[in-house]
Amino acid sequence: MKKAYWELHIAVFIFGFTAILGKLISADHFTLVWHRMWLAALGFFFIPKFYQSLKATSIKSIIHLLGIGVLVAIHWLTFYGSIKIGKSASLTLGCFGLTSTFTSFLEPLIYRRKIDSKEILLGFFALIGIGIIAYYSPSKSDDGGNFTLAIVVGVFSTFVAALFSTINSRLTNKIDTKVMSFTELLGGFLFLCLLLLVVSPLISGWQEVLPLHSFNIWPTTNSPQFIASPYADFIWIGLLALVCTNIAFVLNLNAMKKVTAFTANLAINLEPVYGIILAAFILHEHQFLNLQFYLGTAIILSSVLIHSLMKKNGNN
Repeated sequence: MKKAYWELHIAVFIFGFTAILGKLISADHFTLVWHRMWLAALGFFFIPKFYQSLKATSIKSIIHLLGIGVLVAIHWLTFYGSIKIGKSASLTLGCFGLTSTFTSFLEPLIYRRKIDSKEILLGFFALIGIGIIAYYSPSKSDDGGNFTLAIVVGVFSTFVAALFSTINSRLTNKIDTKVMSFTELLGGFLFLCLLLLVVSPLISGWQEVLPLHSFNIWPTTNSPQFIASPYADFIWIGLLALVCTNIAFVLNLNAMKKVTAFTANLAINLEPVYGIILAAFILHEHQFLNLQFYLGTAIILSSVLIHSLMKKNGNN
């Protein structure tokens, strides 16, 4: 069990690091997500017995998963887009704490189960937190980040994450989770390619949210951080795809075989906490965020903790 707990928290810690890498990578968020998706999908072929599981999956299931992959791509585009727009990993991670709130609304709608009034109340509690963050945030940060737009995009990203997670929750017991992840990554990658080929020639605006025209298949940087090389983005994207996606996935999957669902969900909900702490130590973002941001984030994360405890007590 000790090994399982270590694997689980290392995986969640790595997941929390994705937002940090999103800010360190100088390439636009479309380029970042495009490279992460194909590279991470390729990485699954190095996981033992993956190909056998893929061959055993029905075509109908694969088509279904490819469709869900579009939602994954939209989530990542808006997640990293929020970081790039606001120039703050912490701000986006604060929005990401709303995942449980959106899930409490989506699960009853999608699976037609009874609405839990306690979950809805906690959802509104978390919305108060994001309201405090939004109301007291300056429209622009000191380094030119658009906080207002970043919060809007970040909240939308969290909604999409809750949507595809809710849909996935019914499939995890039916389809190998490695196959699910690979197929959704592939579906998201194909969707991004379609955007490049079809949508890019048609639009000239929206570049801040959807920077199709700045896509770069060979991204380099003129102002690398921590790694003094114009090819630093390749290293960061490689870490993001192979370590933060493939390795973290395998660690999380191994831990899930032994720990309880409550423990797993509670640990995963700590991702914004780990990420915000990392952003403070590595990116020094605590210098640019006000007290109201941390108050709002604390309210959101408190609702997440209470929600997890309610789930545990409800299952006992």
